[in-house]
Amino acid sequence: LVAEFGDLTQIMTANLAARYDDPISVGVGAVLALWAVAGLGIVGGKALMRRVPLELITRIAAVLMIALGVWSLWE
Repeated sequence: LVAEFGDLTQIMTANLAARYDDPISVGVGAVLALWAVAGLGIVGGKALMRRVPLELITRIAAVLMIALGVWSLWE
């Protein structure tokens, strides 16, 4: 939960609200963008699951997470 405070999207939304002096419009735009990204993830995930078995997706995701963890430790 703490990692989500101050992420790039929140900082950018705050900057846009301050720059354009219209926090309602910026907030609505940010919410619509979040919904659009979530919708694309849902549609893409459903399409992927029709073509690739869930077990294979899980294994590939696990390998990628391990690789990213090792890379993160190395950096």
